[in-house]
This record gives sequence, structure tokens and C-alpha cells, in this order.
Amino acid sequence: MIKRPELYAFTQIADSRGNLSFLEELKDIPFEVKRVYWLNEVPEQQVRGGHAHKVGEQVIVCIQGAIEVVLESQEGERLTYTLDQPDKGLYIPPLWWGKMLFKDKAMLLGLASDEFSEDDYIRNRADF
Repeated sequence: MIKRPELYAFTQIADSRGNLSFLEELKDIPFEVKRVYWLNEVPEQQVRGGHAHKVGEQVIVCIQGAIEVVLESQEGERLTYTLDQPDKGLYIPPLWWGKMLFKDKAMLLGLASDEFSEDDYIRNRADF
């Protein structure tokens, strides 16, 4: 079965002290987390990504600002998402080419199913 991108809503508890959001692996996301990464201080309107993963899965969360995410399948299906709420995450399965446009001092938190391996990346669009 081919996996598809999907938006997830995470639990958020709000009170006068602020908001608390959380997720649990294998419950709120479909994989065990092997790597956590984050992007911050990305220049306004900067594009990041520009690659696909062969087997790695990810969930990305915009914890501040806004990020426009464009994903494309190998068959040419194109999906666009705007992440601008820290209690929402985007699941990105393997073999979806992705790019992200950072806006409004965006900060991204990423959860990955695998440890970093350059061999998992498809960085050349022609190879995709």
C-alpha cells in the first residue's frame, strides 16, 4: 500500500499559563521516532527541502510562524499544506518530493523514523 501525506491534530491543553501540545510515538504518529531535528532563524521567504526520502518517514510541526509545504508524488500528484498551528503536524511518507517556504519567523520541529543517512535522500530531481 502506498502511503499518503496526512495532517494530524495533536492534543492541546490551553489555560491562562499558555498552551501545551504533545504527541506520543506509535499512538499519534505511525512510527517510532529515531531522530528529532529543528529549523530556526530561517530567513523570511526562504525555501528549504528540495528532496525526497527513499524509506524515511517524517512528521513536521510548525511551532511558530507559518510554513507552506508543497509535496509531489512520483506520479505527479501535487499537494500543498500551510502549517501555522503548533498542535498540527504533517506526516510525510517516503517517496514524496518536498519543499517548504518559511514565513513569519517560522520554526520547524521534525520527527523522523530513521537516523540520518545520506543514502536515504533523493536530492536530484531527475532521479526522482
